[in-house]
Amino acid sequence: MATFIIFFYLYSLFSYIGIQDFIQDGVLRDYFETNAWHLEIVLTGILFGTLFILINRLCETKLIRKRSFGFNIILKSVLYIVSLSVIGFVLYKVFSLLEIISPEMQENLKSFLSVRLISSLLTYWLLFILLTNFFISIINKFGPKTMLELLTGKYYHPRSEELVFLFLDLKDSTRIAEKLGSNAYSRFIKECVHELTPVIIKRKARIYQYVGDEVVLYWSVKEGFQNYNCMHLFFEFSHILANRKASFINKYGEEPSYKAGMDAGLVTLTEIGDVKREIAFHGDVLNTAARLEAKCNEFDERLIVSEHIHDQIVNKEHFLFKLLSDLPLRGKVKNLKFYSVSQA
Repeated sequence: MATFIIFFYLYSLFSYIGIQDFIQDGVLRDYFETNAWHLEIVLTGILFGTLFILINRLCETKLIRKRSFGFNIILKSVLYIVSLSVIGFVLYKVFSLLEIISPEMQENLKSFLSVRLISSLLTYWLLFILLTNFFISIINKFGPKTMLELLTGKYYHPRSEELVFLFLDLKDSTRIAEKLGSNAYSRFIKECVHELTPVIIKRKARIYQYVGDEVVLYWSVKEGFQNYNCMHLFFEFSHILANRKASFINKYGEEPSYKAGMDAGLVTLTEIGDVKREIAFHGDVLNTAARLEAKCNEFDERLIVSEHIHDQIVNKEHFLFKLLSDLPLRGKVKNLKFYSVSQA
């Protein structure tokens, strides 16, 4: 709310160009001397901040998220303008009913609506809405935490952190792609990712990459094992897809099912690239998680985790672990125990 209050204060300064003639002529001098305009700005900031949150939550629903980027920008812009109009009406009624300003002053304020003022208002809010939607789009592109890390240069120099990685991959992807064709297959994958997104948010995961039909997610060790987010994400996503089985079969003639590999350990992070900058991850953890995901086909399992994950699960009554092997993975020298996991 404080952010919007600041924005409205900035607008009051910005719009001074449009109202200075009225102030000089004394039309608004009495209004500003009552300090009621401070109350107006604070109430507008609170109301618009509340409506702003509601509008963005509405536009994050699955039905809206499936629409084009341009549609979302237009929808949000229209709703923001409507919100401002509603807020203006509400404030007028509040000020009138509570007699915060006199009826005579209200009549005088009607002369406030000049072409110059309306132009400055529209210019300011047009820029505000465009910049807001632009920054929201950028934040959605990188993710809020990654955006902040890029802005602060947290990983400008390489640094190491303990992370949990989950590699999610569509089962029988080659067969499904050949059957559906590239266009229908792309819609199929896109719809699966739409179902995954709310679970990502709920389980505090971060997206590293979308690679074809594969999604690579990660957590800090603290967030990953808090309420066992890293484990529950896979099973909740699988449950959602199972509930939508009939819908997928009706649309595509295929049912989506995902397999996954998971590992945890030390990873080095650093900014990389100049034209398209991103934070890159380097470490054996990613290779291990990818190889464990590939092992799902060999062992006919849905989720395989390393011993590093297994050892971090204290309350094992929530999950059923089955030791699959304690031999080195392909390309590895050291032995590694890995387990299949199912829900208890």
